[in-house]
Amino acid sequence: MLDVHPAHHAATTWRDFLIHIATIVIGLLIAVGLEQTVEFLHHTHQLHELESDLHNETGRQHATLQNDFRTFAMERSWLLSLRNDVDTMRASGGKIKLPYRPKPTDPDLPGHPGLAVIWPADGVWQTARFSGLINLLTPRQAELYASVARQEELFAAAANAWITEQTALIAFETQFDDGAPGSTPDLARMSPAQLDQYYVMLTRNLAMRDTIVNRCKIFDTVVSAILDGVSSREEIFRRMRAQNIDLER
Repeated sequence: MLDVHPAHHAATTWRDFLIHIATIVIGLLIAVGLEQTVEFLHHTHQLHELESDLHNETGRQHATLQNDFRTFAMERSWLLSLRNDVDTMRASGGKIKLPYRPKPTDPDLPGHPGLAVIWPADGVWQTARFSGLINLLTPRQAELYASVARQEELFAAAANAWITEQTALIAFETQFDDGAPGSTPDLARMSPAQLDQYYVMLTRNLAMRDTIVNRCKIFDTVVSAILDGVSSREEIFRRMRAQNIDLER
């Protein structure tokens, strides 16, 4: 900020006094103007940086969801086959003994055990929200990215419910393996009643996954619309209606 220094000699006439006052006022106006200009440029830079960061984060969320779609599709196919095997054993009263189907692996992640479901994080938005930087956005921009954040919350709720179900399923399966790292359950050790229980748990797990996939579809429709440059939530709603998807407002 600029400093305004007083004249080095006292004003002796009204003319000198008025010139002195005018000099101070003009100096203050220049100082305030420069300060506001610097602040405006700083906020403009912050806004452009935030817009870029949010757009890039939305792109990463879209890429993450594409991975999850592929992962859930492979897992669903495997779970259906495993449940069919269990149903075959149930129908035989436990007389037919089938091996446990190995879990599929992601060909894009060689050496990775099983499949990887990736969380579509929204760290940029959350940081901007807590720091107050979202106030730099226009109301429409803030509304659009708030829609993305809402979808992340709904995805998290569905994913956490599935994780709880998955934990229960794994706990049940470990009763029938040999306890060694990487071992799988021996279906032949399950009684008819346990096969029935296992079938119900697999069915529930499939339903949970279908719920998450549906959640991911809605999530991806929102982020794809923003990446395509929509300017309002109403445009997103129109896309949802065109795809027969009911988006919670």
